[in-house]
Amino acid sequence: MKADPTAGWATSWLQQCLLRRAPQDDPYSPLVLAAALLAYALVDVMQARTASGWSVSLGMSVTDTLIVIVFTWLVLLVAKQPARLVQTLTALAGTGALLGLLGMPLMLHASRVQQSGDPGAALVMGWLVLLIWNVTVQAHIFRHALSSRYGIGLLVAGLHTVVAIVLLDYFFPPAVG
Repeated sequence: MKADPTAGWATSWLQQCLLRRAPQDDPYSPLVLAAALLAYALVDVMQARTASGWSVSLGMSVTDTLIVIVFTWLVLLVAKQPARLVQTLTALAGTGALLGLLGMPLMLHASRVQQSGDPGAALVMGWLVLLIWNVTVQAHIFRHALSSRYGIGLLVAGLHTVVAIVLLDYFFPPAVG
């Protein structure tokens, strides 16, 4: 029986989510990068579908995926580390997909309580914990990709989060009423 190669990558991404592994610990693989970006985009679509139609969900997913790619490329280019793009993007997309799957119950719950207008403290706390965890994981990845201190990684991860939220809100404004 042949071992599933994806299981090794999923385990690596889980270890990176727990800050126990760095992106450079994994081999360079454009094929795995493509699979990770596809997984990231599919999870994005699933999340967006809890509150939007197919066309908006696909648009949001493509936009979010492009933001991750372009932002990471620009950061690594400015830092003169473009050779680290494949491993860094693979780690960001893989961990993003895992954390996105973890956030699916929150998305489903949020879509159910949307009509009441009151998300409830548990839902808000869940979102806050997941957001902090996601930024923490991104900071860990960027810190290694930039060979810098954690604080620099945290600034880059925070900037990425703000840029993604602002651009997604600009291109896909929430429906009023």
